[in-house]
Amino acid sequence: MDTLSKTQIESELAARLPSYKVTCTLHADGTLSAVLSGPDTDNFAITGIVRAHYHGAEAIARLANEILREMVLSRQAMRSDRMHAPPACASYEPGRDR
Repeated sequence: MDTLSKTQIESELAARLPSYKVTCTLHADGTLSAVLSGPDTDNFAITGIVRAHYHGAEAIARLANEILREMVLSRQAMRSDRMHAPPACASYEPGRDR
């Protein structure tokens, strides 16, 4: 089966991820990058997608699931980082190292 075109991939992903505008870029090495722009400046980018691994509707559904999983993992990591961020140093004095 032929590899899907950029337009086909964008429309298939957009149909499966309806709250996001999907913009894809094809690269000379045969990989694909996808930028998903959602509501309230919620953006997510994924690069290095090997297009040759995704043929047909079933594979596009798998790609959409993989992207969703990466989005969830990324958000969980961001929340975790925020929860464990060091407190701001309110008593900082320039020139004082200790």
